[in-house]
Amino acid sequence: MVGTGLVKRILIDTGADSNILFRNVFDAMGLKESNLKSHQHGVMGLGDNYIKPDGTISLPICLGTGDTKRSIMANFVVLRDSTAYNIILGKKTINEFSAIICTKFLTMKFITDKGAIGSIRGDLEAAVACDNATLSLRKESMKQLVCSWQTWTNLPHKLKGPLMEIVRANGDLFAWTPSDMLGLDPEVMSHRLSIKLDAKPVAQRRRKMSQEKADEVAKQTAGLLEVGFIKELEYSTWLSNVVLVKKASGR
Repeated sequence: MVGTGLVKRILIDTGADSNILFRNVFDAMGLKESNLKSHQHGVMGLGDNYIKPDGTISLPICLGTGDTKRSIMANFVVLRDSTAYNIILGKKTINEFSAIICTKFLTMKFITDKGAIGSIRGDLEAAVACDNATLSLRKESMKQLVCSWQTWTNLPHKLKGPLMEIVRANGDLFAWTPSDMLGLDPEVMSHRLSIKLDAKPVAQRRRKMSQEKADEVAKQTAGLLEVGFIKELEYSTWLSNVVLVKKASGR
């Protein structure tokens, strides 16, 4: 039970941070816009594109029935997207249920309100159907993405020209070079390598590159050094060769 209704086709996703409630279910529950709270962050959609949510809402969730039920309140991000599922439950809510999942038997066990062990089981045919439908939707979404890119690149000049003028007129909104991106706080985004303490560093043999590539590496490195994105360090036993990849534009 979610809110006041019985909801089927729920994806239990241990890799998702948030719970997702899709708009069609939101409307079917009779919920109103006034029930929503604002949500500032975008969410990755089915087509690997960012979608702005309609908002967030807090709803009660009840697993099981009778003496083997467990009820909690959970926050949902309301999203407009095409998907085979009605709701996605993320890891935070799964942990609040103290749930253990067995994908082989499509079973989830959890601690009930009375401290016992409750369980719910998924339907294999429904799970396979949802999985196939999701794959089909993703393929269709990727086709649309490719078509939209081709449409942009093949736009007639009378349409492309005004769009380019809009981009140029609002050039200050875009980061064109590394120097335009000063002030990125590591608390907002950072990348770390998780390396075992007993791992032995491996030194790659230095590979030579053409003068053209060497000049490009020097240029890119100088730009990153200038704005403080990177700094020089010396490693005697750890070295990785620079790899250059040509973009679709030919650069």
